[in-house]
Amino acid sequence: MTKSKFIKLIIVPIIMVLGIAGWYLLSNAEIEAQKRDIKPSVRTVKTETINFGKLNLEITGNGIVESKSILDVVSEVSGKIDYAKNSLKNGTFVKKGEIVVQIDSREIENNLYSLRSDFINAVATLLPDLKVESNELYDRWYKYFSLIDIHSNLPALPEVTTLQEKIKLSSRQIFTKYYAVKNQEILLSKYIITAPYDGFIKSNGVIEESFISRGQNLFTIEDVHHLEIAVPLLINEFNQIQFVNGADVIIGSDNTNKVLSGKLVRRDPILDRNSQSLKVYVAFSNYSMIPDFLSGNYVNVKIKGKKLENVAAIPRHLVDNENYVFTIADGKLAKEKLNVVEVQKEKVIVTNTSENSLEIVTTILQKPLIGMQIKSFNHVEANDSTDLSNDSVAVN
Repeated sequence: MTKSKFIKLIIVPIIMVLGIAGWYLLSNAEIEAQKRDIKPSVRTVKTETINFGKLNLEITGNGIVESKSILDVVSEVSGKIDYAKNSLKNGTFVKKGEIVVQIDSREIENNLYSLRSDFINAVATLLPDLKVESNELYDRWYKYFSLIDIHSNLPALPEVTTLQEKIKLSSRQIFTKYYAVKNQEILLSKYIITAPYDGFIKSNGVIEESFISRGQNLFTIEDVHHLEIAVPLLINEFNQIQFVNGADVIIGSDNTNKVLSGKLVRRDPILDRNSQSLKVYVAFSNYSMIPDFLSGNYVNVKIKGKKLENVAAIPRHLVDNENYVFTIADGKLAKEKLNVVEVQKEKVIVTNTSENSLEIVTTILQKPLIGMQIKSFNHVEANDSTDLSNDSVAVN
């Protein structure tokens, strides 16, 4: 056997042994690599502990502000206009008690003075007869006579105490003349028209020196301080209100941060057939005349509803259609069925059905699996390096 053949016979087995050994080592190394421990991922979520207690329901709504008092003023007399504020142009503002219209009343005043003069003469002729009858009776009517002024409204008649006194008064036509004067005083008061409250005038205008007739519509005045809102509510919202003492109401506007307080004063007795709603009426005052709460504005209202015991409010989007909510229990995701007693626009009101405190998950999980490990963000220490899960969306 040659030397080269001998070398080949030795080298070939050695190469085969080395190859088998290398393959074996590589196989064992891959198996060891596959055996390394993989820690399960823990999602970090936001949670909130629910506290149960007393709670007042809050019903929200909208409506348009309207004046509580709108008065159409009609002339009760005829005559020439001596004065008309701003010619009664539309939008004129007047204060309570201010003269708005004054009609020429000279003839009526003269008739009134004449009637007062007749009444004074009748009382004067009565006094001598009363002097003879009784000093006490005379003193009483003499005191009344001294109070009469031809330029002032008549004071009320003294009380008639005896039949003899009544006969003497009737014979002098005291009652007839007295009430003739009072009627003329009432008629004279109609020649001056004053504002019954602060408000704005709606009118086509009346010019001074023009003539108006009895029954003519002069203007409409709208109260600017005492206002009202008609708020339509659905039946379930309506049933959440306590009407016994008038519910408190907070009134706001999208155009300002200011709010006003009001009261629920009445409600419609009949359901609106088209909208299936009932109107409730909120009364409030705007003495500062804040523009955003004047008549015609669209405002928001929050009505204080019934008081419930041992309940809590939960955001509505956290509760599913079967009234379940995600919770955290022993570091794992769980579900809890709630007893929903009321549903409001953005909240659901639930009663306490759990012996332990209820900690709900407020993070919206895209792929929730009951039993998966979770960790509350509220309990994570500041130096905790756990990252938020990519498939979770935090809810503010």
